[in-house]
Amino acid sequence: MYRIGIDTGGTNTDLVLTNCTSGEIFSTKTATTPDNLINGIFTGINKVCALAGIDAKDITELVYGTTIVVNMIAQRENESIALITTKGFKDVLEIARAWRDKQIYNNFLDKPEPLVRRELRFEVTERMNFQGDVVEPLAIDELKQIVEQLKAKNIRSVAVCLLHSYQNPAHEQQIKAYLLAEMPDLYVSISSEINPQFREYERTSTTVINAYMMPNMVSHIEDFNQALEQSKIQATTYMMNSNAGIMSFNSAKKKPVTVSDSGPIGGIIAANYLGKLMGVSNLITFDMGGTSCDVSLIQSNRIHFRTDSHIEGYPINIPTVDLDFIGAGGGSIAWYDKGGALKVGPISAGAKPGPVCYQRGGVHPTVTDANLVLGRIRPEIFLEDLSNVLETTKQAILEKIAKPLKLDLYEAAEGIIEVVNANMMRAIKFVSVQKGYDPREFTLVSFGGAGGLHAAKLAQELEIPRVIVPYSPGTFAAMGQVLADIKHDFVYTKVQDSEQVNPAELTEIFARLEQEGVNQLIAEGVEADNQILMRSCELRYLGQAFELNVQVPSGEITDDTVKAFIDAFHNLHEQTYGHSLRGDQVELVNYRVSAVGIVETISLEQTETWKTGSKAVEKRMGEVIFDGKPYTVPVFDRDQLYPGFTLNEPAIIGEMGSTTVIYPGQSMRVDEYRSLIIETNA
Repeated sequence: MYRIGIDTGGTNTDLVLTNCTSGEIFSTKTATTPDNLINGIFTGINKVCALAGIDAKDITELVYGTTIVVNMIAQRENESIALITTKGFKDVLEIARAWRDKQIYNNFLDKPEPLVRRELRFEVTERMNFQGDVVEPLAIDELKQIVEQLKAKNIRSVAVCLLHSYQNPAHEQQIKAYLLAEMPDLYVSISSEINPQFREYERTSTTVINAYMMPNMVSHIEDFNQALEQSKIQATTYMMNSNAGIMSFNSAKKKPVTVSDSGPIGGIIAANYLGKLMGVSNLITFDMGGTSCDVSLIQSNRIHFRTDSHIEGYPINIPTVDLDFIGAGGGSIAWYDKGGALKVGPISAGAKPGPVCYQRGGVHPTVTDANLVLGRIRPEIFLEDLSNVLETTKQAILEKIAKPLKLDLYEAAEGIIEVVNANMMRAIKFVSVQKGYDPREFTLVSFGGAGGLHAAKLAQELEIPRVIVPYSPGTFAAMGQVLADIKHDFVYTKVQDSEQVNPAELTEIFARLEQEGVNQLIAEGVEADNQILMRSCELRYLGQAFELNVQVPSGEITDDTVKAFIDAFHNLHEQTYGHSLRGDQVELVNYRVSAVGIVETISLEQTETWKTGSKAVEKRMGEVIFDGKPYTVPVFDRDQLYPGFTLNEPAIIGEMGSTTVIYPGQSMRVDEYRSLIIETNA
């Protein structure tokens, strides 16, 4: 059985092919083709299958992760979308929240333009109260005029979000049925199916993003399926989900909002898996690719989740791995502002034209260019003679950065690295220090094509004692995809005082959600023995605006069960905010069930069979610049380093798609999983 993971990023497409029977692993990278993602994906599939010596049609399972959702919204690629809502609520998207985030003192702050223009937001007469009782019946006859306008404006996708439909979806279901009867080719997203929980703005935004994405996601998946058929690949297909699970292509077509941040999630799954094998429970993941840097925190081998994330400034209320990302990658462009301050990113050179040294037309110096000039990226590892390219790259940094800022070449190159490092340190502090965690008590796990170039220095500055660089870090996110299980999340909202909770009613709520989960897993072919159902509840103190999520045990809910998870809420509140109010009233708000389907995967304990197709290169010496001083350091091919190898000097370690830098004063060893363990001696 062959299982393949595909991670399509802004610059590269990474692939990992695994033989679940023998434990063999094969990985490779290929350039992303933004104009037609399918081309790059199938170039990679053919490449990794050739490496494994198999035919592509031998693949039995395929897991796909992509940034297509974020890219589409960032580029405003869909204008043919409408919204139908309760009369009087068409401007919910416009009003949004009175929340300025990090720009509280910016009097000229521009909010993101709503994804649905005002003339495409339609009101319908109806009303439910907060308990789901019908206050005013749905005026179904009003839909006729709305349909006429939808047709006239060539609308392809509609979001339907009615007041309090999370308690009673009847009116939304009626509207959906009417629309599809009149316009069979219309894509319809109703909030009671996409995000059935309270908070009107967030629920509307989530549903609108789903509707916004649906036409293109369906088209993309259908193109993918057609390409699979042409290649005679009859694999079971899944998409990586924002909740650290996977779902079938068919499920993703119905709910594309759930795959919004699927790209970086795979690496977090793989990092946690590796941490468990190594006995390391507290991890900060650091994923630096060509376009962005993503960081996340794992405590006690538990991935943290949130339900209040954003896509390009628009809120989505679905369970998502808690991560922070910034525009800091190998392709991030260096520039300076009007005051002469050196800046890096968030604009990226991307796959095309790419950094100057890629020779694809890029003229603006990037982080990758700076690392090449400083000797930290070694072309000889990849058996390439880039002497001419090196001179072109030096000239780009001199002309664009060094001369205007009155710096020499190496000062400018190191300045670019220092600025991007400072940006990434802030991101690491955001997921740790600002949330009450001491980074010195964690291990930094670095992956992504550019991660190893910066990780050990970042850790040293933050006093993180240890860095783990897994084998083939450039494809580690794709590795996480082949390790992921099927997962679906279900939610129900009912705000109630903890002192008035009826345990029997809670049991019934969770049982209903669990049945929805079981039905979904059965639809995806998961056998009963491989199904796991996990409960949780979101609570808050009376008067608070936001909730904390705590686990709820399975089985019948009793008074003792309620007392136990309320006590867990107090403890979590104290850990998160530094205090608890144990004498105050507690409200139960949202009830959640995660339905997990266990799938067959490989074990990272067999990494001696991991092949990347790179050619072995003998150790050599090279000159590298650290803190303005030249060092002559050993340059290793990682495939020449086996478990037990140690190093106590600065060095460069190169491999397929990635380079790791050991800085002065640091040491390194290779463990039994072929991971590089760097002691920063911070």
